[in-house]
Amino acid sequence: MRQKILACAAVGLGVLSATSLGHAAPKGPFVGIMGGANFTDDQDISGTGVGINRSVDTDTGWAVLPSIGYRYGNGVRTELELGYRTNDVDSLSGAVGGSGELTAKSVMLNLLYDFNIGGRVSPYIGAGAGYAQVDYDSVAPVGAGRIDDEENVFAYQGIAGLSYWLNNSVELAAEYRYFATQDPDFRTSAGVPVEGEYNSHAALIGFRINFGAPAAAEPAPVAPAPAPAPAPVAEPEPPALPRNFIVFFDWDRSDITAEADAILRDAVAYAQQHGAVRISATGHADRSGSDEYNMKLSMRRAKAVESHVIASGIAASEISIAAKGEREPLVPTEDGVREPQNRRVEIILE
Repeated sequence: MRQKILACAAVGLGVLSATSLGHAAPKGPFVGIMGGANFTDDQDISGTGVGINRSVDTDTGWAVLPSIGYRYGNGVRTELELGYRTNDVDSLSGAVGGSGELTAKSVMLNLLYDFNIGGRVSPYIGAGAGYAQVDYDSVAPVGAGRIDDEENVFAYQGIAGLSYWLNNSVELAAEYRYFATQDPDFRTSAGVPVEGEYNSHAALIGFRINFGAPAAAEPAPVAPAPAPAPAPVAEPEPPALPRNFIVFFDWDRSDITAEADAILRDAVAYAQQHGAVRISATGHADRSGSDEYNMKLSMRRAKAVESHVIASGIAASEISIAAKGEREPLVPTEDGVREPQNRRVEIILE
């Protein structure tokens, strides 16, 4: 028991010590649910009397864990979790066969940390503590009777998982949990006091819905300034160059959206009409990934614009591209924030 408590404490310390490594998840509340297979270790029953000391072996059971929580914007999140775990008894040592069911209903407060490794995948670890109602339902044979009793006891757990972000709000998750409690005290149907155990391993899948994601709508492109009216006797002046255009991108994407396509068509038409001899395209990214990842992502965005402009009739020799990563944000933010206006390519006509 002591070793198990130390193991969970070590996981908790790992969560706290990792809080300086960065994050990619949005700040704000979330709800989620996990479910899957539940496996118990052999649970020892101990007491005084003939046939009392048994080891309970169970079949594979199931677990479901709904939760509600909050992300703090620095990788740390807390959650309040309800749990239901159940396994049928397969056999009891020293007896022919066995019957009954082991169930644990829990309320846990968890502390977790999401690691930012760039992109949509995010590993996480965590630990939790709370209370559980451990129920030995008609577990037999134990002595001259059975155990049909329950007790509320302290519970703790360790968590390790991997999440995949479908978009700014929804993430899928797969995780492992070790869950254990203090040894519950029961009485058999014959009135004999006994001590039981409860600990389990769970392999779970599920999802979380996050309510702190930024708005998906991109800002409207900057409209061209009107050309000044010519003087009555002077020759008409062409609109001045250089001229800037900006196209925006979805989070962690480099494909050209319908809105970006319309802006690029305007830029190409403007360049052909007014005789631009050079077009430069500079890619940028927000601060939700690592610096190395964002540099590569911003280059992919610049290359996507280059390909689109060439396909629209501009010679490849007239285009130059560059990447700035997250180093020149349009809107300054803290590290890890997903800011739509920083996911862009700036186009300058010269």
